Amino acid sequence: MTPYYPLRLASERPVSVWAIAASLAALLGSLIALALAVIGLYGSLPTAVLLVMAALGQLLWYRLGPVAAQALLWPALGLLTLCLVSYLLPEHWLPHAAWDRLADRLLTGSLLVDWRPPLLLTLCLIALLLSLAVRTRAGLGAPMLLGIAGLLLLAQAAEAFHSAPALLSLRGSWLDQAILLTLLAGQMVDVAGAWQQHAFRLRRALWPALCLALLSLLFWHHQKALGERELAERIGQQHAQMAESLSREIHDHLAAMRRFANVWRLTAATPGSTDWATQAAPYQRDFRYFLNIAYIDAATRIQLVHPPNAHNLRILGSRLLEDQPAGREAVISALQHGREARTDIIELLQGGPGVIHYLPLFLSHESHPRGAVAMVVSLPVLAETLFTAIDPGTQQLSLFHGGERLAHQSAEARLGPWQLEAELDLSGIPLVLRAEPTLPRLLGDLPRQPVVSLSVGLLLAQLLYLVLFSQQEMANQHRAVRRTNHELRREIRKRTRLQQEVEWLAGHDELTGLPNRRTFLQALRAHDPRQPISVLLCDIDHFKRINDRLGHLEGDRYLIETGRLGREVIEPAGGLFARLGGEEFVACLPGREGPEAMRVADTLREAVAARGLTHADGTPLTISIGVATGAPGPLGVDDLLNAADMALYRAKGAGRNRARLAESLAAPGSEELPKQP
Repeated sequence: MTPYYPLRLASERPVSVWAIAASLAALLGSLIALALAVIGLYGSLPTAVLLVMAALGQLLWYRLGPVAAQALLWPALGLLTLCLVSYLLPEHWLPHAAWDRLADRLLTGSLLVDWRPPLLLTLCLIALLLSLAVRTRAGLGAPMLLGIAGLLLLAQAAEAFHSAPALLSLRGSWLDQAILLTLLAGQMVDVAGAWQQHAFRLRRALWPALCLALLSLLFWHHQKALGERELAERIGQQHAQMAESLSREIHDHLAAMRRFANVWRLTAATPGSTDWATQAAPYQRDFRYFLNIAYIDAATRIQLVHPPNAHNLRILGSRLLEDQPAGREAVISALQHGREARTDIIELLQGGPGVIHYLPLFLSHESHPRGAVAMVVSLPVLAETLFTAIDPGTQQLSLFHGGERLAHQSAEARLGPWQLEAELDLSGIPLVLRAEPTLPRLLGDLPRQPVVSLSVGLLLAQLLYLVLFSQQEMANQHRAVRRTNHELRREIRKRTRLQQEVEWLAGHDELTGLPNRRTFLQALRAHDPRQPISVLLCDIDHFKRINDRLGHLEGDRYLIETGRLGREVIEPAGGLFARLGGEEFVACLPGREGPEAMRVADTLREAVAARGLTHADGTPLTISIGVATGAPGPLGVDDLLNAADMALYRAKGAGRNRARLAESLAAPGSEELPKQP
């Protein structure tokens, strides 16, 4: 029977030199990354530290064994798990701002993105370290973990060619990827030989799980792109609403200016300073970005201004045609032609860019304007009116005309990679409102579902591998059990046959196939004491001559033929024919009296003589038979056999080839046969 040994794929054999070389190369690359991070020429310092821990842990695993590597592998896995948790936890459970506050406590001015490694790099490192932690055993999922690490490396390489900037930190630098690749290569080189011996079973479990992992990556990429697009659309809608609010503000202030100019159609006198201040105060209060509301006379001089602050009082008496030539056409259009007009974006007399609206001022019953109302809109103040409603921690705002920035509000946090622009129409003047959302705001609003889907998908792929591999293991064990059972049944059948042969040989003569003395005596013991029984003791006449002259082989043939003839005669008579040994045979006839037994004996004797078996001189082979009959009742075996032997002796003495009947045996006083247990 072939023994079955369960599969144990473990890297407990001598470690490959190439595996140690790859781990050493990964450690060297990690140390280079750490040195560059320290001097500021590389990315994240925590990422470099984790790479050093992983590479050094793998090198220790190969050089000193798993126990020595635990001091680095498990702390690194703990830190990576914490980083992964920060990617997974929903915003309403633990806000992204809380992680940023924790990062700021560790290092002032830092964010969470400065401390945690990129998502794909994190998952890849977890897979590599877990494959070491399970001692590269196929039954514990090491092949699938290495396969997941390989897929994540490919995903990082693919992300490098993705044009749109990602909000989440997804991939490591090329140096990071090279380090991960050498770590993966070291493990693969070490275990490839052991796994190659069981490649068929591994493939049947590995490929479906790898396909599921690949589908999880593709689904994650689709969800990530969809989530970022939805976030961009939502922020874009908010930005568009802000621009629309500013456009409504501009429309409202134009309508207010027209109402203000029409007020003076109800009067017949030129506005005085008191009346002017009374009428202008509500408008200036509602639209505080009006630097002033001024009365311009027909000579283009500023006669009245509200509010009367230092900046406005300084421009009283200024003649606009000379002092502000950039707005000359608008002034002339309002004063000479009686039409509403505005300037382009010009430098205001008070300083700063702005737009001046000129509305002709008509007194009652006059068709020619007596003067003009000048409403000065400061664009920085207009933008500030809108910007004050926006939290500077969420975005940075700028107002542009052409390529010139007119107003700006800086953000209080690090900016993200996105820029959103919306166009405004300031009475026909095109403006651009640009918003740059901050990185904490974007990461806080970014949905966690894609990362959760990826993590769950990779976990399910790992579980699928374990299930399929376990199924393969169980199927292999079942096959081995079936083989063992088949061999066991075959062995049992063989042993049964041998046992039967042994038992048969114990009760039969090997040469003739007849029952032997033991079986014959058992038959006698099984005889019903209520019936008589006769015994026939047979002996082949002059059998020694046959062996001496014809040979023992011929003698054996004569014995076989005699036994066959005995069975043919005795068994139909209800008896048992057995060989006692040598040329002697014996038969028992239960229920037969002496005369009946004699007739059977004569039949047997005649059959042997007529069979054609001859001696060397041609005389036929004959047998002599002694017959003894036991009366009903307890049977004496020795007396019965002795009586038959004495009858045989008389038959031989009378000239052989004859049968003689012994005297009847009385039952009383004879030896009883032992009872069967």
